[in-house]
Amino acid sequence: MNELINKNISVFLPAYNEEENIKATVLAVNNYLKTRFKDYEILVVSEGSIDRTNEIVADLQKDIKEIKLFTKKKCFGYAGALRTGFLNSTKELIFYTDADQQFDINDLDKLLPWIGQYDIITGFKIKRQDAVTRKFTSWVYNTTMRIVFGLKLRDINCAFKLYKREVIEKINFLSNLTEGVINAEVYLTALKNGYIIREIGINHFPRKTGLPVSQLGTRRFVFVKPIIIYRFFKDTVRLWIKEHKTR
Repeated sequence: MNELINKNISVFLPAYNEEENIKATVLAVNNYLKTRFKDYEILVVSEGSIDRTNEIVADLQKDIKEIKLFTKKKCFGYAGALRTGFLNSTKELIFYTDADQQFDINDLDKLLPWIGQYDIITGFKIKRQDAVTRKFTSWVYNTTMRIVFGLKLRDINCAFKLYKREVIEKINFLSNLTEGVINAEVYLTALKNGYIIREIGINHFPRKTGLPVSQLGTRRFVFVKPIIIYRFFKDTVRLWIKEHKTR
């Protein structure tokens, strides 16, 4: 770990209506980074939040100069938040995780030692702490990506990923993706450019606080809204077209 202290890192956190989690998440990330990196930034990407998320982050900025807040009045889906994070990260390493406290930032210690040998190091949940509905949709997603694009990864959408900046710089992001298919887009471009991916098992925790509401305004973990299914398949078709145009 000592050799990484001179590197710099961007950590971004997609956050949608996370007023009950955002402060604890940002403080945990900041406390972790300041003991390991001389140069870092924390980007909070809050698209469409209507609670106090933005206000809380703005207050934290008064004491933590490394925090940057990116907001939009309209929610452009999870893919929109990830694009904003990727395109505004300025450091040589880029890492993202969700702001809902279902991951432990200290597990980044498991990923960092591998960054010299691999270009993307991504977590996979050792024991997923989600409802059956979420587990099923994750299985459908991973199976679809494996069949359609040949991506043989255990947990493509696990929100705990570390990248070399050069990997992201070579991606021409589709601007109209709204769902987690953006992670497949990143992987496919990376593999096409000869980059290497490694998966590492990490901890996953139940959501303890905050209203379980998705970016589409529906309660998480209850049922899969038809609009989500529609957008997922629409995004998959868009990515398939992109991949076949660039072959």
